[in-house]
Amino acid sequence: MSAVFYSSGNRLLDALPACDMVNLEHDLTIVPLKAHQSTHSIGRAITYVDFPIDALVSVVALLMNGDTVEVGTVGRESFVESEAALGSLSSSRTSFCQVQGLVGRMSIECFVGRMDTSVTFARLMRSSVRATLFSSQQFTVCNAMHSVLERCARWIAMTADRVGKPQFSLTHEFLAIMLGVRRASVTEAADQLHQMGAIDYSRGVVTFVDAVVLEGIACECYKASKEAFVASLIY
Repeated sequence: MSAVFYSSGNRLLDALPACDMVNLEHDLTIVPLKAHQSTHSIGRAITYVDFPIDALVSVVALLMNGDTVEVGTVGRESFVESEAALGSLSSSRTSFCQVQGLVGRMSIECFVGRMDTSVTFARLMRSSVRATLFSSQQFTVCNAMHSVLERCARWIAMTADRVGKPQFSLTHEFLAIMLGVRRASVTEAADQLHQMGAIDYSRGVVTFVDAVVLEGIACECYKASKEAFVASLIY
């Protein structure tokens, strides 16, 4: 297949110029991930990086009491493990699939080789890491200042963007863990979003109904993060 016409399905990789797309399809293994499937574990050697296509991967911090808190979400706009672009040899966080789907998996040897030989590839990967850092900082503010309804709308809108499809599986319990709030608060917020015509929700499946309404409810952090990742694709 000609490199010019190859599309990985991952926005970050597909932003590469044609010369950097050469043999890219041979460097990626398409891997299906199931919901809650572990992809990387803290302290383990990094043996590959994942470029989500329509899967959503959560990066979480593990507390001593066993609780987990989401510190990052990665979809087709970026990749996991981002620290590999900074020369790290081991995972600093645990990650797992949040919304089932496909990822393009690249061995760490191949990833490092491309980082070393392609200025554009390295620039894009590091630019994506900067966008991820910006989003993490933005969401720290978000968690402190914005309502559960705004945060819930932001999270669902970002998920729809990242998986590239209008419907995905998501339980109230899982979303509550990701937002760090009580399940009852998420249930109330989801009901409000449904009543306002933004989403449909039934038996653990969210359907994206009206992007304008949902994005209007979402806090400013949705737009700020989205713009950061769009800017990261410019080389």
